[in-house]
Amino acid sequence: MRRALLAVSALVALSALVFTTGLGRGAAPVAPPPTPRPLPSPVVAPPPVPGRNLFEYLEERAPGVVLDRPKVVRSAPPETVPPAELVAEAPAPPLRLVGFVRRAGGIKAALAVHGTVYVLAVGEQAEGYLLLEADEDLGVRVRAEDGAVVTLLPSS
Repeated sequence: MRRALLAVSALVALSALVFTTGLGRGAAPVAPPPTPRPLPSPVVAPPPVPGRNLFEYLEERAPGVVLDRPKVVRSAPPETVPPAELVAEAPAPPLRLVGFVRRAGGIKAALAVHGTVYVLAVGEQAEGYLLLEADEDLGVRVRAEDGAVVTLLPSS
């Protein structure tokens, strides 16, 4: 009985060895190499035939062949305008609101009067312009020397 048990275990070990290493299996079928598909031939249009030979000069043409030449119409040159007359600068406004300044005493308006910037509080004046009201959202109201009241809006 011992011999039979030993023979069965040897047979099991041998079959396990054969199945795990692949010795008992046939070789895996080899796939045939893929055949390359023929590429579609590109459709090539023939080059367009020019109406004339671009490299042929007029002098080299056969005698008796006359080409119509285009007529050149020359116009008079445009009149030149001196640059001073071309660009006329608009005069700068005498009064403009530059911005606002917050100080301990409240809000002040920065006004450009004839190109000079003044920071004025309500009731102060510069070069004949009196600041009546100053509000960051609504702008400022200024009275000129002639009594006209001007409202300047803040830029956005």
